[in-house]
Amino acid sequence: MHILRNMRNFVAKIIESKIIMKNLHLKSGLIYVSLFICLPFVRSQNSEQAKTDTLRIYIQNAQYRQAIEYINGLEPTKDLLYQKALCYKNLNEYLSAINILDSLSNEYPDDIPAKLQLALCYEAVSQYPKSIDCYNQLLTIDSTNTYFEVQKADLLYRSEKYTSAIEAYSQIDSTYNQNYITRSIAMCYEKLNQPDSANVYYEKAWGLNERDSYSANSLVKAQVKKGDYLSAYQNSEKYIEKDSANSTMNALNAFVYYNMNYYDIAIERFQKCLQQGDSSLLVNRSLGFSYYLTNKDSLARPLLRQAFLQDTTNTNVLYILGKVNYTLGNYPEAIECFMNAADKLIPPDVLVYTLYKGLAMAYEKNGAFDSALESYHKALKYTDDNKDKMEIFFALATMTETELKNYVQAIDYYRQYRLSLFNYQNSLKDEQEIKEIETKLIALDKHIQELSGKSTR
Repeated sequence: MHILRNMRNFVAKIIESKIIMKNLHLKSGLIYVSLFICLPFVRSQNSEQAKTDTLRIYIQNAQYRQAIEYINGLEPTKDLLYQKALCYKNLNEYLSAINILDSLSNEYPDDIPAKLQLALCYEAVSQYPKSIDCYNQLLTIDSTNTYFEVQKADLLYRSEKYTSAIEAYSQIDSTYNQNYITRSIAMCYEKLNQPDSANVYYEKAWGLNERDSYSANSLVKAQVKKGDYLSAYQNSEKYIEKDSANSTMNALNAFVYYNMNYYDIAIERFQKCLQQGDSSLLVNRSLGFSYYLTNKDSLARPLLRQAFLQDTTNTNVLYILGKVNYTLGNYPEAIECFMNAADKLIPPDVLVYTLYKGLAMAYEKNGAFDSALESYHKALKYTDDNKDKMEIFFALATMTETELKNYVQAIDYYRQYRLSLFNYQNSLKDEQEIKEIETKLIALDKHIQELSGKSTR
């Protein structure tokens, strides 16, 4: 019985093993079939991932041209077209980018990234109205987006629509950078030629950020232009306490001292500007003038020459440079400066008389007496002032007497000088001055009589 039971168990295990093996074969078959069915899908997924990876590498490495060529070989999709547009944008080929983005924006009107990039591309090619229109559409989609509001306001400013820009800036949420918004409004008012309003906002913007150099500089510049040197002095000093390295403010501060006639301090401040590398026209011209006004002509000369090279139309620089050269004895250069300045002026500019007088004096010192005579007569032509005429007639009389020895002509000039001197005497009120002129007239009559005797010999 025991042997039969063992035999039966052995046979049962063999049958069970056969059943298991049969099931294994069946399952293996099903797995193979499943793998066969899924393989194309897996391969497709791997292929798409590979394409995405390749494109990403091109873009990450800034190989935008290769990325565009790669996209051109693929089936176009919304995302691929967007990436292609961005590649064109990064290559500064904005018109190509605009063509794609405009199509995407029309097809997908609620797509914010495409419309935003389209706005940026329009801005890059200075088509501000179209860019503004894009931001209006974006604000329709997202009315609380502060970035869109700021971009729109900035574009209105750049489009020279300053009143609309002020309105747009004023509507921006107060949590946004108030210094930037306030300064931008000030810039709009400045462009609208409303300096008082501009200064209010520049001052407010500066108060919001004590290191806002643009607002501080703009405020001080406006005060200098207005002639409010006291306020300009106070504000420039206030800013320099915080930032002593700002070249623009240092130059403005020195210029304020110059206009307040504190020339020694102005010279010190302008020298600091030069040491900091600021060799602008303002610095060279004003420092040159400051040296001239403190009788330091040799120091003034190189600065004024440099200022003239920076602005060859400035007759004031030419005139002062001519006077400096005259004082230093550089008569040929003084003549050149006076002549150039006179050529640039249109009569009846008040400086014409002064220039021809200076030119005549330089000619006389240089021994060119005929040219001096001509220039003195031109000076007379450009003045109606009796005192000016008196000075010219006296200069002509002494030159023709002492240098040209032409006593007849000298007498004529002395007589014209006497008439001007007599008219000058009649305009005086002070008795002492009147007596002094009377003494001069008596001496002049005696001198004319002596010259008359020389002229007959």
